Amino acid sequence: MKLLTALLILLCLSPAPVFSSLHEVREVHYQMGTFLELTLWHSEDDTTKQLIREAVGEVHRLEEVFSNFDPESDVSRFNRLAGKGTTNLPPDLYAILKIALQLSAKTGGYFDITVGPLVELWRASLSRGVLPSRDAVARTRALVGQEKLKVTGNGAAELLVPKMKIDLGGIGKGYAVDRVAALLKAAGVLSGLINFGGSSIYAIGAPPGQPGWKIGIQGTNEKLRGMIYLHDMALSTSGSMGHSWVIGGRRYGHLINPKSGMPMIQARMATVITPSATVAEALTKPLVILGSKALPMAKELPQTEALVIPQRGPLLFSHGFRSKSLWQEVPAS
Repeated sequence: MKLLTALLILLCLSPAPVFSSLHEVREVHYQMGTFLELTLWHSEDDTTKQLIREAVGEVHRLEEVFSNFDPESDVSRFNRLAGKGTTNLPPDLYAILKIALQLSAKTGGYFDITVGPLVELWRASLSRGVLPSRDAVARTRALVGQEKLKVTGNGAAELLVPKMKIDLGGIGKGYAVDRVAALLKAAGVLSGLINFGGSSIYAIGAPPGQPGWKIGIQGTNEKLRGMIYLHDMALSTSGSMGHSWVIGGRRYGHLINPKSGMPMIQARMATVITPSATVAEALTKPLVILGSKALPMAKELPQTEALVIPQRGPLLFSHGFRSKSLWQEVPAS
């Protein structure tokens, strides 16, 4: 199941009279390996298109900082310096590392950007149709842990162990969404939706005549499980089987548990609503790994609610998710 289809964006866009001067402009661009969809309501189409160009440019700039696949990105250069001392970082990389360490601490290490070596090990092995040896997993697991990433107070950081690698795949799109949302708000946009790959979303205001942006939440079988309204909030969703491989009759998902060093074998989805897309994207990872056991983590973050959808059984909600999102459940078929 592709995360690109994990959320259905259902827009009810019949303009009310007070919005009669506004026009909808929607564009889709390919960034960070997925689709970035921007939907804005504005009175001037040319202004809106210019804002979208600026937003896409900002995401492209961040991709050049955060990419693990570009050997010239700032992340790749930082990874090559693992075990070689402290290095100065560009502002966005420094900022996201600080946020990531804070979220790792709040989640007990179940969100951990130092999981990079494990991601590479499992991706390489599973793509060849084999499992890595227990010794290989153990050796690689020794390279992982938030305590091995040191961030100073002056814009510098250090990977303490040689061959360590950070991977921002579990937080980078959320950070980019937050930056785009800030850009659009600063330009006076009052109604817009930023949908990055279906997994990281920010809603500015609401469409004309609506209480919020109407969004469908899918389960592990890609069937619709519920509808919500999102208004001036971020939403992120993650699944354990967005990419998966079957070996020896068992399905292994792309999401790695940084504590055990093992990939997920249970199908599970998680959705988080919170003011920050960066926080939302990060928090979905422990929710997918731990299921209902991670729901109390939402209480540790302000204005944060969460939903866990297991492959079987009832949906699992944080205390205020249903009321805050105007949840409308769709019976499982």
